[in-house]
Amino acid sequence: MVPLMTRLRPDALAVASLLALSACASTSTDPIALPSKDAAPADVLGAYLQALKTGDCKAAHALATSTFTFDNGELCGHLRVKSYTPVGDPATPGDQAIFSTNLITEGGDASMPDGLHTYFYTLIRQADGAWRLVGGGSGP
Repeated sequence: MVPLMTRLRPDALAVASLLALSACASTSTDPIALPSKDAAPADVLGAYLQALKTGDCKAAHALATSTFTFDNGELCGHLRVKSYTPVGDPATPGDQAIFSTNLITEGGDASMPDGLHTYFYTLIRQADGAWRLVGGGSGP
C-alpha cells in the first residue's frame, strides 16, 4: 500500500501543510497585546492577524485607521479566519508597506468563500510614527 502523503498532489500537500501549521497555532481568547508605537509594520500586521484569528476585533481595530473598514479589506467580525501564514518582508518598503499572506477562512460569502485565499494588506506610517492598516484585499 502506498502511504497517503506520497499520493497527494503538490497543491493538496501545501494545503495539508498549512492545516497542520494552523493546528499548532494558538486559539487563546485572551486579549491580544498591542505592539508599541515604534513597532515594525510586520509586527503590527502580525498582531492584527492574531487578533483576527482569535476574533478580538477591538484589538484589530486599534491597529487600523478609520478608513480600514469592511468595504476596504477589514475582515474581523465578518468571517472566521482559521489560520494564516506568517508575515514576511513587505513588497514596498518605505512609508507604505504592502504584505501578502495566506488566510484559510470559513463563514464568508460569495466574494470570499470558505478556503484558502491570498490576501494583501497595506500599512502606512502615520504622523506619530506608528504603522497602521489602511487597506486589504485579494487582488488589484
